[in-house]
Amino acid sequence: MIEIQLILLGIIQGITEFLPISSSAHLILISDLLEWKDQGINHDIAVHFGTLGAVIFYFKKEISLLFKDFFLLVRKNQSNQNYLVLKIIISTLPSIIVGIIVYRYFIEYFRNIELIAYSCIFFGILLYIADKYSNSQKNWNEITYLHAFIIGIFQILAFIPGASRAGVVITGSRFLGFNRESSAIYSMLLSIPVIFGSLILALPSFFIETSNVYNLNQIFFSTIISFTTAFFSIKIMIAFVKKSNYNIFVFYRILLGSIILFNIYI
Repeated sequence: MIEIQLILLGIIQGITEFLPISSSAHLILISDLLEWKDQGINHDIAVHFGTLGAVIFYFKKEISLLFKDFFLLVRKNQSNQNYLVLKIIISTLPSIIVGIIVYRYFIEYFRNIELIAYSCIFFGILLYIADKYSNSQKNWNEITYLHAFIIGIFQILAFIPGASRAGVVITGSRFLGFNRESSAIYSMLLSIPVIFGSLILALPSFFIETSNVYNLNQIFFSTIISFTTAFFSIKIMIAFVKKSNYNIFVFYRILLGSIILFNIYI
């Protein structure tokens, strides 16, 4: 039997991973609200593996071109994509360095509900400002090395609970003048090495934690749930930002943060 908790957490992870609303904040909030016990490292790995599979599958064409360009770069020091693969690496490195430090020394402090509430509001307002006052319409393929580094610095802010990795990358991209669709696409492509890195960090705990056939069934089911919901979340997100702005996500973040603070202080 698959527990309802695992189904809901898989759905929440899949839906929120690529939206600028913080997947980790929603997982923490729903677990605290319903007083659920920790689902374990196996489930965490399963849902992240599902979301990783979804973004790779959705952008398989773009990823294939990036791999081809990477091998071209290694063999001949040439690029057909303006050295885009190097720029993705540059955007990722700051998060990898900071992420190792956070994972080893500070991860237990990242379940602060009050901090999540303030982060939801603050980074929601920051996203609104970046989205509203960015007049340039650059494509993500036009990114420079400096752009890549600045976006990488923005991505570090995702380690603040409630900030949202997708949200801060989109915010940084919009401040730099990239259009809404390109900002979303670049944030999703950057999620691939980040999620992959988090899985590598979690693997030692995965092998330590005992598992049986029942747990393996749950792991497989959680992966499928997160993959399916994440795939449709990406599809809907890309279609949405082609026609509209990010205001709905800003409103949601501010409303969510305000409700949390109201429950804390009232």
